[in-house]
Amino acid sequence: MTDFVEKSAGSVLFRIIEKEMEVCLIQVETRGGNPSWRLPKGSMERDETSEETAIRETREETGCLGEIVSSLSDIEYWYTRRDLGQVNRVHKIVHFFLIQYLSGSIEDHDDEVDDVKWLPIKEALKSISYEAEGRVLQEAIHSWDAHLYRQGLL
Repeated sequence: MTDFVEKSAGSVLFRIIEKEMEVCLIQVETRGGNPSWRLPKGSMERDETSEETAIRETREETGCLGEIVSSLSDIEYWYTRRDLGQVNRVHKIVHFFLIQYLSGSIEDHDDEVDDVKWLPIKEALKSISYEAEGRVLQEAIHSWDAHLYRQGLL
C-alpha cells in the first residue's frame, strides 16, 4: 500500500437575497451510491493555485461565477482507492474559500453533479452531508460578517 497526497479546492458560494445569506450546495452520489449534499470542490490542475481551482470548480459544478472574499479553513481526511489493482491510501487536503456570487445559473452545472440548490444558510447547515463541511459553512458566516465589518457596513 502506498500513501498519496491529493490537493483540492472548493468554496462556500453565497449570495445575499433580501439581507439573508444563501449558499449553493451540490448533490452528488457517495461511493456507496447514496445522494449527498456538499460544497463544490475539485482537484487542482497542474500549475493552478488553490484560488484558481476554487473559482474554476465552483463554476463547473454550480454553473455560477464568483469572486473570492476570503479564505476559509482547510479540511483534511484519508480515504482509500484502487489503482491498477493496488489499494492506496490518499491524504486529501481541501482548501476552501468564501466566494461571492457574480453571475451564472445553477441550471448550467456540469454532468458530474446531480443537482444544485441555493439554500438559506440555516437550511444549508441542516442539509449538508458532512460535518467538516458544515463547520466550513459556519465559518463562512463569521467570515462574511468580518468582511462587512472591515468595510464599515456593520
